[in-house]
Amino acid sequence: MTAGKWVREARIPSASQSMAADGGSEVGRDGVLRLCAPLGQGEALARWLKLARTGALPHAFVVAGARGAGKTTVIQWLTAALLCPSDLDDAGPCGVCRTCTRVANGMHPDVHLVDRARDEDDKDEWKKSFYVIKVDQIRRAQETLQRHAVEGRARVLVIADADCMDEEGQNALLKTLEEPGERTYLLLEAARPENLLPTIHSRAQRLGVLPLAEAVLRRELSARIPERSPHHEDAVRLAGGSLGQALLACTERVVQLHHLVRQALAEPVRLRPVALAREALAGARSRHLEVDAARNFLWLLRRELHAAVCALADAADATYPAPRTEPWTAWLERTLATERDLDLLIPPEQALVACLASFSTT
Repeated sequence: MTAGKWVREARIPSASQSMAADGGSEVGRDGVLRLCAPLGQGEALARWLKLARTGALPHAFVVAGARGAGKTTVIQWLTAALLCPSDLDDAGPCGVCRTCTRVANGMHPDVHLVDRARDEDDKDEWKKSFYVIKVDQIRRAQETLQRHAVEGRARVLVIADADCMDEEGQNALLKTLEEPGERTYLLLEAARPENLLPTIHSRAQRLGVLPLAEAVLRRELSARIPERSPHHEDAVRLAGGSLGQALLACTERVVQLHHLVRQALAEPVRLRPVALAREALAGARSRHLEVDAARNFLWLLRRELHAAVCALADAADATYPAPRTEPWTAWLERTLATERDLDLLIPPEQALVACLASFSTT
């Protein structure tokens, strides 16, 4: 197995620049990705980076955070700290040398990536799934780690969406977590770390990616996509501190989904579950793209419901209004249950219709 292309989170270019959605890599004028330091991660990450520069980093981490929060950025920066040969800085990688550039572009021979399929070609060539990381992928990675490092400083195994590993794959990974080998590091990226087995957590450090302040989100949106400024404030409110989600919220399709969500909540008694679900999934040409569209719809719906619940709490003295009068909390719980349905590979339209039907009958 060789290092894969390592830019998971969508890039949204402006007129003058293009960056990874979570802030980790910047595309130069020559079209080559270059590392950028993670935003707003404070002393916790700084401490681990110093250990990485000296080769004293613990061998395994679960890097946890919301979608688009910057997990890929943190993993790239930590990986570069392990591999960068520069002596200029003991607090992090230089970010500009040949090694750092190869890390940013997914081309370093000692960095190995395990992930889900990104497109049909990736799926067919590597026999991967859009939904889970299979045990065979973990076993191939373990075979690769048994070889010597090409450049000698360290070997790094990155598992993107590690929370999507099947149970057999997680159990197979335990052997490597227990006996990783000299200067071998495992970085497991997870939006839902609770899906990882307790035996995985017990053998790895936890590194939580911190949400960004609203002021930081506004600054980054203004710098990256100034032409979408009419949507910036909504994006900041929806993002929950995630730059990737803020950038996503400014895209035309997500703006349209947000409009659908607002319409549905404005008049829930007139809601048409089947028509609304189909409109939310319109344009998705394959099953896995339908799942992505459904998750985006549920994310927007959940953020609006959460805002409604917070408004109720602010308006009430000590108690909430009766659930039958204001069913926002029950609906919020229903969106979370629908996310679990998608995890179980329930067809997206079926899952959304069931969710929305419960709104119209509450």
